Amino acid sequence: MIYKDAAISANVGTGSSSRTTNIHFSTQDIGTAKLTFKVFKDGVPLPLSAVTGKLVLVMADGSKFIKNITIVDKLNGIAEYVLTSEEIKHYGKVQASLNLYYDNKQSLGVTQFAFQIDKDLIDSDIVPIAEYYIEDFETLRQSVEAIVSDLQEKFKDLDNVETKAGAQEKADAVQANLDTHTRNKSNPHGVTKSQIGLGNVDNVQQASKQDFDLHVSDATKHISSSERTKWNSGQTFRITAENGTQKYNLTEGSFYDSLKDVGTVSFYGTNAVTDNPSSSSLRGMQLVGQPGIGMGYAVDVNGNAWWFYYNSNHTKINWFPAETIAGAQSKVDAHANRKDNPHAVTKAQVGLDKVDNVQQASLAEFNAHNYNSIRHISQNERDKWNGGQLAKLTKDDGKRTQLADGADVLTLSSGFYFASGNLVKNNPVENDSSWFNYDVIEGDSGRKSILAWRSYDNTLWHATIHTNGVFKGWKRFITDADFETIVWQNVTLKNGAATGDRPFQYAKCGILLLLRGHITATREVVCGTIPADRLPANGAAVMVPVSGTTGYSKLFINASGDMKLTGIHSNNDSNVTGYYMDAVVALN
Repeated sequence: MIYKDAAISANVGTGSSSRTTNIHFSTQDIGTAKLTFKVFKDGVPLPLSAVTGKLVLVMADGSKFIKNITIVDKLNGIAEYVLTSEEIKHYGKVQASLNLYYDNKQSLGVTQFAFQIDKDLIDSDIVPIAEYYIEDFETLRQSVEAIVSDLQEKFKDLDNVETKAGAQEKADAVQANLDTHTRNKSNPHGVTKSQIGLGNVDNVQQASKQDFDLHVSDATKHISSSERTKWNSGQTFRITAENGTQKYNLTEGSFYDSLKDVGTVSFYGTNAVTDNPSSSSLRGMQLVGQPGIGMGYAVDVNGNAWWFYYNSNHTKINWFPAETIAGAQSKVDAHANRKDNPHAVTKAQVGLDKVDNVQQASLAEFNAHNYNSIRHISQNERDKWNGGQLAKLTKDDGKRTQLADGADVLTLSSGFYFASGNLVKNNPVENDSSWFNYDVIEGDSGRKSILAWRSYDNTLWHATIHTNGVFKGWKRFITDADFETIVWQNVTLKNGAATGDRPFQYAKCGILLLLRGHITATREVVCGTIPADRLPANGAAVMVPVSGTTGYSKLFINASGDMKLTGIHSNNDSNVTGYYMDAVVALN
């Protein structure tokens, strides 16, 4: 633990006197203000065996504390005391003394000293109350005996107080008169219904209490506040047909013309639709972030899947086969069970405490309302509405919800969103100002899956948050374009190495370093170099064929990027005219 440790050396002898120290504590040093005593006699440590040490503290406000100290090293005469939270709030100058009490009844005054407790600015409102704390039992007993003696003198003045029996007799007489009047239920003052505030109540047959209670408790016919709030908060824009099937069924025309202006919807199309990427029919879902910009996915009857997107400047849908999807999690479970006169006679005293001062409906009117099937809902209607999707995934117009600046993508609930990537937290690409679309599906136990599209180039990332909110990172979907577009760069040649039949080039493809070309070079010296970030961490060595004859030489690729040819094995070394640098090197 951390302490403000003030060391006090005390030499036992007749020359000791009270002294003022430079010790300053603060009223905020709670549990950290420590006094450490080192006791000496005749210049050597005084052993602290068979002894009890007591520290006397007299505060500036008159409070007094007598506390036992803690002996931490008996042999070397070291003891300590940490001021309590009650003691440290008594700011001002503190007078203190340390005394030792031996088991053989001897005692010893070791030292007297003074130190300061400063009032911290945060404690400007502290008004300490004088306190007395004594750990010595004999002193405490004397204080208690003095208090008892004082109380005995005060009790002598109580002889003239009326007895309990006399007071009770008078109270019983009053209570008897009150009980007699209270039991009189015959309305002796002739109180009318107007006098008790019920002048507007008609004397007609009322629905029985049983009928009324049955109606009030009928949770099927009545709607609750939570149900109304829940239904009003439900998504009003339908993304499916009334029976839950796809909203649009296409047998001709194009997906682009049919879907570009309809928002987020489900759809179906046969192979007669002109821009169908499949030779068979397919079903899918379109997600729209803003007018003229959409994306989605579709699966045909053979299980083949495609991603698609279009922007406002496009004239058709761009389809891309989903080549690396290993599985899909597409279920969302959402359930919500929300289910005035002299005696001040009141309406309760005349048996009408449950009636409001308003005109009551007659039994006929009550029955007419009770059986009104238009104003009341049925169990089938309640089951239907409760069985619908109640969690809103989009805005009421079926479009994605734009995220506020600074929103954290990882904390989103289930739904469809969009934002500029540089304005939100935990985007797949930091500081990317492109428009991104996010699909979030939550599971149980803090799990969720997230898809993020960069709109302008249709790049897709996916991420998962595992049990208890553990983020597993973003991973980008790989498409055929990643493998078909490789950028080749020239190797920097050194030490007389020259281009032969083909330029010496390199490229990085995934976790592979690709080399190609033909050069002439001198073995055993560096013949070329490439950037180190394109290399295996520990370098590599590969065999390359020679030209001019049959044979091989070894190509060393160092972690620094330098490359060197060494050694040769050929049919005729003198016929070697160059080296074919066509090789594939693993990067891990």
